Amino acid sequence: MFYPNSSFGYCSIQKDFIVPITLYSSQDAIQKINQLSQAGTPFLFIINYNCTQSAVIPLSEINPQEIAYDFPHHSNLPEFEAKHQSLLATLQTPIWHVTPVTKADYLKAFTPLMSALQQGSIQLANLTFPAQIRCNLTFPEIFHRTNAKYRLYFKDHCLSFSPETFITIDEDGTIKTNPMKGTINAQLPNAEKQIMENPKEIDEHQIVAKEGLADIALVADNATITRYRYIDRISRGNGEILQTSTEIQGQLPSDYREKLGDILFRLLPAGSITGAPRAKATALLSEIEAYDRGFYTGIAGIFDGKTLDSTVLIRYLEPQSQAMTTTPEAQQSNNALFHYTFKSGGGITALSDATSEYDELIEKIYLPIS
Repeated sequence: MFYPNSSFGYCSIQKDFIVPITLYSSQDAIQKINQLSQAGTPFLFIINYNCTQSAVIPLSEINPQEIAYDFPHHSNLPEFEAKHQSLLATLQTPIWHVTPVTKADYLKAFTPLMSALQQGSIQLANLTFPAQIRCNLTFPEIFHRTNAKYRLYFKDHCLSFSPETFITIDEDGTIKTNPMKGTINAQLPNAEKQIMENPKEIDEHQIVAKEGLADIALVADNATITRYRYIDRISRGNGEILQTSTEIQGQLPSDYREKLGDILFRLLPAGSITGAPRAKATALLSEIEAYDRGFYTGIAGIFDGKTLDSTVLIRYLEPQSQAMTTTPEAQQSNNALFHYTFKSGGGITALSDATSEYDELIEKIYLPIS
């Protein structure tokens, strides 16, 4: 439910009383994160792309009907499933109708971006678009049935099933980031060889790795690339894609928990989903994309009192409204189709080909349901 007071977003219900979920400004979010991390209080944070809205919530206050998370080492999935037992009891065959941005509209944004790249004013930009989705599965059902390294469910707001780590921090204060850049259909002949030897993919990844190294150096000592261009196989339900990432690490100061919020926000927005140089690329994208990314390409993470794990909010779905339509196949199975928006994108360099980039954008519009 919503609160009329504009300072509140969504709400959690705790026992017999309601705890509103405040959406903080950047400064208030920094202060709240610093306060909780210094006290060693486990908490979840969700930060939008523009860093203008952030949810920062102690784990003990999260209602799994409102927010659910399933990370490599932290999950409230059992509680979420217990709250949605009746809804999740029946497994429907997914209906997934995609209406992506048209090639013509994609080129309207791609062309001026390529001009800026060829002129050398920027080296890389992550161009994104919304696609319209009609699906017979509810938000809770999609969250329950998808598979991903990081899953986040923010009721009535967004759902992410992301393969990408943003940063991790271990008990000794070692910070790592894993920027992900480079995608190819794993079913293509010699897919791994293709992506590893493609000049555009090599160029794009070098730029992102360089930006990531500079980012870690802003907040930590001894910034170093520890793994370069390793490959992950990502399931997308009807097959797999290959994606390349690089691991970069550094050593935070011993008192980093007192300023964890400052550290996080200094690294935002993430370099892998903006471009290089970041300020110029971000400004240009805000003119060209002509839509609000919202929480898409923001971050979410968990501090458990000792360590931190976080993800970039990609592979991202939003509800459009409660309006539904029916199609012949939906009528036959007595299913309603919900309207969603799926946001996806890809890195563009001076070596990019418009058709290949458009195809990659669509390649990423999937539900990872096996």
